[in-house]
Amino acid sequence: MFENKARLAILAVLFLALIVVVGLSIRGAKRSASSPTISVGGIQTAAVATFGSDLTRTAEAMPTSTSTSTATPFPTETIAGTETLSPTPSCYRLRYLKDVTIPDHTAMDPGEAFVKTWMVENNGTCAWRPGFVVRLIGGDAMSAIPFTLTQTVEPGGQIEISLSMTAPLDQQGTVAGTWQMSDENGNFFGSVLTVVIDLGGATATPTP
Repeated sequence: MFENKARLAILAVLFLALIVVVGLSIRGAKRSASSPTISVGGIQTAAVATFGSDLTRTAEAMPTSTSTSTATPFPTETIAGTETLSPTPSCYRLRYLKDVTIPDHTAMDPGEAFVKTWMVENNGTCAWRPGFVVRLIGGDAMSAIPFTLTQTVEPGGQIEISLSMTAPLDQQGTVAGTWQMSDENGNFFGSVLTVVIDLGGATATPTP
């Protein structure tokens, strides 16, 4: 009788232990099924992808340096089919040819009126335009006013420039004035034109 009870107790304990072991096995299997399997290869792949993504974001965030070269065109003086827009003073020339009237050191009386005339030539490459002016650049104007060109003078053309003058009343001896052509912008060019008179009956001296 006692032996039967002992056997039953042992079987009960074994049965309970079996139930506990089975329960623990089932719980461990559930945990294994719910937990993702992490492999070394997967970790390496994820790291490489993250590094590449960071490089892409860094490159996109950096400012793009674009070298833009803007060529400055050289200013042109002419356009095909049009007249010269802004000729430089270097294309203008004036050559003194001769005194038509009143050679240098002509004897004059104080207050005497006279007309000084020069023959000149356009020996440049640009035409002289109306509005060009022969102005006094030194000496005595002898009451003359600037000569303003009223016609176009092409390269190679010749014209006479005349100024109405009056010998000074308050001077004696040699009186001189120097004149020169200028464009519409006031740029002087070409040979200078001189007027030289001798007042008070002085002897005329030829110009070298």
